[in-house]
Parts: sequence; structure tokens; C-alpha cells
Amino acid sequence: MPLRDLTVTLLIFASLPFCFKRPWVGILVWSWIGFMNPHRLGWGFAYSMPFAQMVAIATLLGIVSGREKVSLPRSREITLLVFMWAYFVFTTVFAHHQLEAWDQLIKVTKIFTLTFLTLLLLQDRIRLRLLLCVIAFSIGFFGLKGGVWAIMTGGGNMVLGPPGTFISGNTEIGLALNMVLPFFVYLIKDEKIPQLRWLWRAMFAFSIIAILITYSRGALLGLGVVLAMLFLKSRIKFVALFVMALTVPVLLSTLPEKWFGRMETIQTYEQDRSAVNRLKAWKVSYKMALDRPITGYGFRPFSREIYLRYDPEYGPRSGDAHSIFFQVLAEHGFVGLGLYCSLILSVLLTLRRVRRFARGRQDLLWANNYAQMLQASVLAYLANGAFLSMSYFDLFYALVAITVLLEKLVYVRLPEDQPLPAAIGHPTPALRPGRLASP
Repeated sequence: MPLRDLTVTLLIFASLPFCFKRPWVGILVWSWIGFMNPHRLGWGFAYSMPFAQMVAIATLLGIVSGREKVSLPRSREITLLVFMWAYFVFTTVFAHHQLEAWDQLIKVTKIFTLTFLTLLLLQDRIRLRLLLCVIAFSIGFFGLKGGVWAIMTGGGNMVLGPPGTFISGNTEIGLALNMVLPFFVYLIKDEKIPQLRWLWRAMFAFSIIAILITYSRGALLGLGVVLAMLFLKSRIKFVALFVMALTVPVLLSTLPEKWFGRMETIQTYEQDRSAVNRLKAWKVSYKMALDRPITGYGFRPFSREIYLRYDPEYGPRSGDAHSIFFQVLAEHGFVGLGLYCSLILSVLLTLRRVRRFARGRQDLLWANNYAQMLQASVLAYLANGAFLSMSYFDLFYALVAITVLLEKLVYVRLPEDQPLPAAIGHPTPALRPGRLASP
């Protein structure tokens, strides 16, 4: 019996009673399974075990039993999520490929369910931080592992994610790592345990190496966006420039020749088959939306038939839209794209508002840090996602939930005996009873 399979199975089965007794723990375990897919690290019986369903059932039973009083916070993002899900159901009814569309709707519904349960059960700063740690560790594990492997092998083979998951491909794992890079930076600021600080530092450094060795041009562009954001938000820009001046030349000198050959095609995309096919896929997606501007073609419409209809020179083949925006446009029409873009814009506006509210307040320093972290993560998703069909990536919807929870924690009306939580290492004077957490 494989040791990895047995270890993962015992850990998850041992967690089920805690998921039932404390459903918020179930959300953390569910998120760990969803983002890291630890069972995919084995090669035996655990590989295809429905661990996520087991944890979900235990968590839902705990919620139904009334062990925690739950209620959704009020926010613009929640309203948009509800409308999006309802519209996805509507477009699925008229989908071009019914079986594939309903199957995908079920998967998207599971992601939305986890998002709403996160909003219900993690309305607490400690729980929210634990979720951030779970996400950072789950994705960062593959950055650490991939970075070490890239160094040991000289970067000759691309870094990939766990098979059969959202992040199995090189571009997909590059996107995920770019999105969690800001997590490491801001968790280091908030961490009291020295060993964990070093773990976050190691994951940050090795994840950058892993992103480069994905050989993904989209991941490279996303990395540039993230590092630029982190640099602009840094209070020690001189030190950051000095470190970059020392490390970048060394890093570039160790990359293999074929890496530079791959990245040079960014400038000569007209001659690169992959880039040309991506542009044609965008054109096909736009034509599909023009034919069905309201309903779109439903989930998973791309097939040999579709490509032959809209671009015979591009077909016969199957594929996808190669963009989060064009994917939603083709699948759900202009209305669906409008809802999707509205959700992204709403998240960015909320984070901007939280930052403006928290700026200059020592008691809300942690919230300002988290808002900056989330802004960089969302922008990484947009930069990478512009060239990748990851519109329903569960990590993005986790960011939506975290944004809503952060806003609630900042604007919450405090009980009489509870001061506003302070950032770790920064004492905060208690507020007067009943005072609203606002200027």
C-alpha cells in the first residue's frame, strides 16, 4: 500500500469529525483539497478518491445541525455572483453541447458553493488569515517543489502542476503561482513564528524560479506585473533594487538557451503558430458571440464543428478560447461577459475603498496590507488570464470571497467589549463601546 496514499487518506478521514463539529474548519480542509489536490501526489487508491465530497458532506451536515449561526454579509460582489450563477443556468438551457454544458455547470456550481460557504463561515480575522495560509501553502508547495526541481535539472524540462486538476498545465500552474506570490510577501509581514516566515520566504523565491521554468510566456508577463506591483508598494525600494541587481543577472545566466528561444517569440508572435492560433481563437469566440449575443453557446462549445463553421482555415480541431474574457464571451454572450467584468471591477473598487479607508491608521495596517496583496493577486489573474481559459478558476473566486470578508471586517460594528483587532505586533487602543470602525 503506497505510503503517500495512506498518509493523505488518514489525514482527511481524521479531519471529518472536526469538519462536522466546526464547519469553518471544513472550509479550510475543503480549500486545501481543492487547491493542493494532495491525493494527486500519490499513485495508488487515493488518487481518485472523492475526498472533497466527503469533506463537503461533513461540513454541510455541521452547518445544518446549527452548530454555527451563519448569515451572508451584504455586498455588491455577492449580488453579482448570484446573478452570474443564475445566468450560467440560463445559458446552459440553450447550450450548443448539452451534456458537456451541464457537466461543467455542476463543476462551476461546486466552486460557487465553496465561495458562498467561505463567506458564511469565515467572518473572522483569524479564520480569514488561516484561509490565506492554506491557499499560500497549497499553491506554494508546487512552487517550492518546482523551483527545487528546476535547479536540480538545470531547467531543461518545464514545471507542471498535479495531473487532472485546474493547474495541471504549465501555463495554469504559472498563473496560480503568480496569484499567490503577493500572499507570501504580506504573510511574512504578519507572521510571528520564525519558521513560518522562512517557509513563506522560501516559497516566494522558489516560486519565481518555478514560474520561469514553466516556459509559459503568459506566466512571464504575469510575473512582471506582480513584481512591478510589489516593488511599487514596497517601503524599501532601494533594498529591493539592490537585491534585484544582484539576483537577476545570476538567474538569467543559469537559464537554458531554449528558454530564451521560447520567450523571444513574444516579439515575433506573427511567426509563432501558438500565438497565431490564439488570435484566431479570439476571432472565433467573437463571431460566436455575435451569432448568440444573449445566450452564447453555453459551457464547452468549442469543437471541430465550431471551428469549421467560423474559421475553416483554423480547423478542423478542437480547443478553447485562450482567454478568460473571450471564453465567457463565447459561452455566455455579451451579457455574461458584462457580469463577469463587473465582478472583477467591483472587487478592484472594493479593495481600493478598503485601502483608502485604512491608509494611515495603525489599527487597520493589516487590512491595508491585505488589500494591497489582493490587488496584486487579481491583477496577476487578469494579466495571465488574458491568454488562458481560466474563467472559472476557483482561486479567483476565493479572492472574491476574501475581498468581501475583508470589507466586512473593516466596516463591522463592534460589540461593546471587543476592540478592533490589531495587526500582529502593532498594539491597538480599544474603541469606545458601540463605535463604528470608521473615521
